[in-house]
Amino acid sequence: MRRASGSNEMPDPIGQWLRAADPDLEERWKQLLAHLETLLGRMPASIEQVLFLIGVQERGRGYEPGLSREQKQDLIMEGARCAFAAIGLYRRTAADPTRWEPTLSPWPELSREDQEKLLRIAILEYFKPLLP
Repeated sequence: MRRASGSNEMPDPIGQWLRAADPDLEERWKQLLAHLETLLGRMPASIEQVLFLIGVQERGRGYEPGLSREQKQDLIMEGARCAFAAIGLYRRTAADPTRWEPTLSPWPELSREDQEKLLRIAILEYFKPLLP
């Protein structure tokens, strides 16, 4: 979804984040995983596990054993929304702060590689205040 220069349309914020990605993104990602390993005693094996951790943190009740598959998926989605909120792509609704809305609609089609890159960028921004 490219905008013509000189166009009156809003710029593509997702494209801006992807183009402005830190050339050290992979190194910063590894540092985050190492930091999480120090805190948790084991390194998250996937991006979904990191999103799950964010969802648990944002829910504010800590990890509860015995969660159903659906509850775990809900926490992963909560984590993704919180991460995307860190880069301005989601926000909580004014009417109900437990609900979320995208700030961009529709989202452009992204390759699997760009989806993962955008998630990593968003997660790193989410954890930025907590990292050394």
